[in-house]
Amino acid sequence: MSGFQRIKQFLKLQKKYTILAILAVFIETLFELVIPMITSQMLDNGVAKYVLSRTDDSVDQNLAIRYIIICSISILVCALMSLVCGWVYSFFAAKAASRFGKSLREAEFAKIQDYTFSNLDLFEPSSLVTRVINDSMVLQNTYQQTLRPLVRSPLMLILGIGFTLYYSWQLALVFFVLTPILAIVITLILRKIAPEYTFLQNKLDKLNGKIEENLTAIRAVKSFVREDYEAASFDIVNSNYKATVTRTYRLSNIILPFFQVMMYTSNIIFLLLGGNMIIHGKLTTGGLTAILSYVMQTFNSLIMLSNVFVTFAKAIASLTRINEVLNVCPDIVSGDVMSLDNASIEFNNVSFHYKQSNNAKDVLSNISFKLENGQTLGILGETGSAKSTLVSLIARLYDVTSGNIKIGDKDIKEYDLNVLRKNIGFVLQQANLFEGSFKENLCWARPDLTDEEISKALHDSCVDEFLDRLPNGLDTYIGEGGNTLSGGQKQRVSIARALLKNPRILILDDSTSAVDTQTEKKIRHALEKLPMTKIIISQRILSVMDADLVLILEGGKINEINTPKALLEHNHIYKDLFDRQLKGVDLNE
Repeated sequence: MSGFQRIKQFLKLQKKYTILAILAVFIETLFELVIPMITSQMLDNGVAKYVLSRTDDSVDQNLAIRYIIICSISILVCALMSLVCGWVYSFFAAKAASRFGKSLREAEFAKIQDYTFSNLDLFEPSSLVTRVINDSMVLQNTYQQTLRPLVRSPLMLILGIGFTLYYSWQLALVFFVLTPILAIVITLILRKIAPEYTFLQNKLDKLNGKIEENLTAIRAVKSFVREDYEAASFDIVNSNYKATVTRTYRLSNIILPFFQVMMYTSNIIFLLLGGNMIIHGKLTTGGLTAILSYVMQTFNSLIMLSNVFVTFAKAIASLTRINEVLNVCPDIVSGDVMSLDNASIEFNNVSFHYKQSNNAKDVLSNISFKLENGQTLGILGETGSAKSTLVSLIARLYDVTSGNIKIGDKDIKEYDLNVLRKNIGFVLQQANLFEGSFKENLCWARPDLTDEEISKALHDSCVDEFLDRLPNGLDTYIGEGGNTLSGGQKQRVSIARALLKNPRILILDDSTSAVDTQTEKKIRHALEKLPMTKIIISQRILSVMDADLVLILEGGKINEINTPKALLEHNHIYKDLFDRQLKGVDLNE
């Protein structure tokens, strides 16, 4: 769907408020256009006759004064009505624009929630943040700021020229000469400006990305004493953004001075021509005053309209970027099987590569194994051997490139995605906690948990060992990302959260790397008692020694899968890890 078609759908949701806002602007403009006509009548039939009454007794001075008063009151009423209509417009336009922006952000955020991992790989996180917040704000502001001039300016131009024709068709010709000149200049400037706003938003992505990167890695920056380097690096990105902003705004700011020159030039032309017509009796003073008022109103409206075109150029860049987010089609299609009863896992000749490159090399090749329901599988392998990628395929975070994966007797593609993922508990090495209390994080997957369930999960994950030292127990506040906890504490809370999900399959991806060996042993023994299929990825051989099977990955391929005892007897990789990590260790401690 094109950006304009999509934005039209969002605008339809605000149809009622938009119509009311347009109606208010329309009435406001009519009142403003009437004021010069009343002023003209007051000058010609009020002020002129009052001046004449001083020398001509046949002219009724009181009638002239009364006419001036009536005209003055009429102008005041028109001005007040215009003010009221302006306020009504502001109210409805603000309401419509805020609802419009809210709808855009909700649609983008909801779309991102439906993204697969391969979809997320298409965008930098900082770019997605900019598109959801900044680009939608640009469109929201465009909606609010351009609605009034879009209605007002054409109306002012058409009726302004029409009223000028009413007073003097000769002077109206000046409008017909100046308008094409203005249109040509605006078009040339806009053609130059439009691409700059796309560059501007891309530079803003980089600026946001640099800030996000620095804040995320602030501990590393300080520990390596690299504050000056980071400041200099940020200055480069910031300077590039500044240069783009300067170039873009310099081009857009040309329009206003050009309009002012044209406006004052036209005023001089109207005064010269109009003054000559007054001298020859072809035009009244009031008529010239009305024409000059219409000239000022029309040019001011055109200035506003030119700013609308500049704003549109910026909005089109943002609209394109938002549409790129909304046009992404998730490449994983949900199945329709709504129950998962058997948690056995079977890989059948599975290969996988990432889709960023057409010539991408497989990161997993010909993976085949079967894990029975309730069994535990340990996975060992050097860094980069695709251990995490392998388990991500089970939950369909990515889809296999070839082969298939079965859970129970069904291909995982047959399961409804929500059903599949609700039955899989993931605990990652990098624990992801959310701002809020301990209890809110624990109940994230199941808000209806009982105190007994929470207590058991806290015990199994050894969270209860440090929970009583916290000031408010389960109600203790956890900062964004769990930054008030240590790495080991965050990992234990993540394990408790996964257990409370009560999944049929539990995947621990190096999730006890920050936990001491004694605590890990307690957690491991607690997990052994749970009736679920478990997959444990670890760099510690101790973590997988009690598994039913251990799979050794080497370069994205299976080196061997066997029992720990059998591997210790003849597999050199397993034996080497055992000797390096556990030589001289009493395993019964």
